[in-house]
Amino acid sequence: MIRKSGTSQYRPRARRSVVDVFRARVRSLSAWWRSSLTVRVVGLVMAAGILSMLMAGSIIVTQTRSQLFERAVTSVVDQFESARRNAQSQFDASTSPTAGEMQQIANSVVVSLDDSARGIVGSAMLRTPGQNDTSFQIVEPFTQSSSQIRTLISDEMRAQVPGGNAVHWQSIDLVGSDGVSQPGIMVGASLSLPGAGNYELYVAYSLESQESSIRLVVGTLTAGAMVLILLLALITWIVVGLVLRPVQEASRNAQRLADGAFDTRMVVRGDDELAHLAESYNQMAESLQEQFTRLERMSKVQQEFVSAVSHELRTPVTTIRMAGQLIYDKRDELPSSLRRSAELQHGQLINLDTTLSDLLEISRFDAGAMSLATEHTDLSALVSQTIEAQQVLAEANGVEVRLVVTGDTQAKVEPRRVERIVRNLLVNALEHADGQDVRVTVVGAESAVAIEVSDHGIGLSEEQAAHVFDRFWRADVARVRKSGGTGLGLTIAREDALLHGGKLQCAGELGVGSTFLLTLPREPGKKWSAPLPLRVAAAEPSWDVEAPGPDEPLDSDEPLDSAEPVDSAEPLDSGDTQSSPSRASGAEQGGPAIDVGIGDPGAIKRNEGEQVRDVADGRDHATTTGQSREQQ
Repeated sequence: MIRKSGTSQYRPRARRSVVDVFRARVRSLSAWWRSSLTVRVVGLVMAAGILSMLMAGSIIVTQTRSQLFERAVTSVVDQFESARRNAQSQFDASTSPTAGEMQQIANSVVVSLDDSARGIVGSAMLRTPGQNDTSFQIVEPFTQSSSQIRTLISDEMRAQVPGGNAVHWQSIDLVGSDGVSQPGIMVGASLSLPGAGNYELYVAYSLESQESSIRLVVGTLTAGAMVLILLLALITWIVVGLVLRPVQEASRNAQRLADGAFDTRMVVRGDDELAHLAESYNQMAESLQEQFTRLERMSKVQQEFVSAVSHELRTPVTTIRMAGQLIYDKRDELPSSLRRSAELQHGQLINLDTTLSDLLEISRFDAGAMSLATEHTDLSALVSQTIEAQQVLAEANGVEVRLVVTGDTQAKVEPRRVERIVRNLLVNALEHADGQDVRVTVVGAESAVAIEVSDHGIGLSEEQAAHVFDRFWRADVARVRKSGGTGLGLTIAREDALLHGGKLQCAGELGVGSTFLLTLPREPGKKWSAPLPLRVAAAEPSWDVEAPGPDEPLDSDEPLDSAEPVDSAEPLDSGDTQSSPSRASGAEQGGPAIDVGIGDPGAIKRNEGEQVRDVADGRDHATTTGQSREQQ
């Protein structure tokens, strides 16, 4: 069998520069340093140890070098002084010396000083310059070349030696046979030769033995310091590990405790501080377990109580409502004193039935027994129908509703739940618009559809917006409502949004208005990007601008679908907001823009040139609006 292999174009790997490699290594070490307390402690201990060793070693080496040098100078000066006195005695012992005798004595003196065992590397006897004429002169004897010995003697020393009988010395650098420089000392003193005048005796001493001792001391200290630092690092690593092991165990147990494992406990060893930490952690875990168990039991009892009461009250309430409906239908036949009572009874029975329905719905959410019956739905049409159903409430509040649709608004949702969300948002906006317009914007993007309900009414503060989805919470309990409400509507609306894998958010500003933003993925459970940002729409300049027609572009240069992707598989926090730039509503992505108005009895307003049609559908608007949810 012949196997054919495809050919691919060779692409050499891009080589990183040395700077990039260095930066990557530095970032890796920096991350390791920040993420490990053990590394930081051991590193700091080692740094402190190295610094201490360097300081101590420097002091020891400096003191050792100083002591050795001082002792070497003292020994060399003493030896030279003894040799000078012997030489002067030999010269003084000669009576009526001749030049030959003086030459012979000088040569013997210089040769006798050439002793490598004592560290002498050279000697010379030089005539003192600037003397008057003498009886004779001798040749300057030396054991090294005259030019070499002269280069080791400084001019300052040549000027000081002839001044008396004192011994003078200076430090010099000697070059050995191997070309390596080594420290040394040049010692000099004056001699008086009878008949020949004054001469200077110089001897060069090597300090190689002392330098070797210093190198040995430095090497020993360095080796000892390295071993000590390594032992110190090892001991520190072990001690830090022993100390941090219970802390790490407590961290892991705390993570398991946060995940719901309330039976997690730490092992108590000994009676020290770490044992007290373990005991305190176990007490905390036990207390949390008891409280959680008690709260779980109370929550279960509450859920069962609400569910049982709601189910038990459903039948009698239904019966009472049927009887009340009969009385309400016959109210014209009742006396005027009873007619008003029948109307009040009818409204309160509707509210009671709505409250029971909401309580049953909340109990199902709490029990996790909710499921979706999805179908492909045009959300713009659903929103339009919901607006039409609330026409009576809009007229009662003197509010005009504008509907703006942009893009493809098809999505796979459960229409009943989405209609309930939009109805709750719309009723809240109508109730709190204070006679100003309400704008509903539906925008379809690639992965999600957004429904924005905005009003230009009393608005919400940041604190109120943070609690608007809480159960039975109202922003203004003294405010009179025209449509009833149970205080559970927005809670149920948020749960419905989360059930679809979407998000319901709120933003507001006191005295300006409030905005509710519902974002639903086209497919439940899929990742999506928000078509609209959360903003207070009434605070933007585009609020009073008429919605653009199908051929007019938006007043924005940014794409709608520009928000970060949201993974709907993860739990969504309905209190989070997305801070992306505001965009004006209008036609984009090839979708038509529809402007629907409520305020004129029995009519919907669209863009200019479109047909105006009657929307009276024969529904019982009082019943519809009476079932609205409110939480503000």
